[in-house]
Amino acid sequence: MEYNKKVLKTAAKITAATLSESGKLGIENAEKTVDFLKTVYGAILPIKEDENCVKDAFKAAGKITAAACEEMEDLCGKTAAKFFEIVYSKIAPLASEEDFDEDVFKYVSKITAAACEEMEEPDEEKAEEAAEFFKAVYSGLLKDEAEEKEPEETAEEEPAEEEPVCSGKYIVKETKSGISFRLAAGNNQIIGVSEVYSGRAAMEKGIESVRKNAPIANIEDQTAEPVVPATCPKFEIYNDKAGEFRFRLKARNGEIILASEGYKTKAACENGIESVRKNAPAEIAE
Repeated sequence: MEYNKKVLKTAAKITAATLSESGKLGIENAEKTVDFLKTVYGAILPIKEDENCVKDAFKAAGKITAAACEEMEDLCGKTAAKFFEIVYSKIAPLASEEDFDEDVFKYVSKITAAACEEMEEPDEEKAEEAAEFFKAVYSGLLKDEAEEKEPEETAEEEPAEEEPVCSGKYIVKETKSGISFRLAAGNNQIIGVSEVYSGRAAMEKGIESVRKNAPIANIEDQTAEPVVPATCPKFEIYNDKAGEFRFRLKARNGEIILASEGYKTKAACENGIESVRKNAPAEIAE
């Protein structure tokens, strides 16, 4: 039998959790363990092999199920597999939404797993409760994050300030290795450089990603002590090998979509970030 490694790994974690309290290493218990593992594996394999399988939800369901099974008295693989299936089916839609936040999703899976550690019997009703708990925590954290990014409404409506006119431009550069772009400010100074793309279409998607993410990106200062992690999209400020300050812009999925030159001071680097925000809406200079 050729096992799917990722499915086997998930099934093994769930199985290991059931043995944490037993301490029995006899042949009889080994046979029960094998049956349990095979049952869980066989039940969750179709979920993983489904072309619409949501990777992050699959991982989270595995963690939560393993935690829920730690106090299981009987090695019932069908119960564990059903628990997994229900949790997965309930949280998968969250990871498929447009505003999905991978970091928040991971943290919530850890929180939910911890909440399930004292569960006496991981039945279907408990699986529903675990999934609802997960969704409530995730939605609450995501809502708070969205509210932080939205400007507070004032009691009295004030005339909206005119947005500064964007005078920057995206400069396309083609070489033998591929195609890339540079974001230039109004004074033609380059403030950000992209990776090298294989084709024009991919490069234009990169530009669109900068336009979308730069204005709302958080800032994570990796030169400060202590470093306060920020969720993507974000600008990361860091020191290069020469000791200069640089920033890189990461999209919501963590991919680097723009990188800066080196700056002598952090203040100059921060000004560079603000310049990217201001000039992100720029057009491509043909």
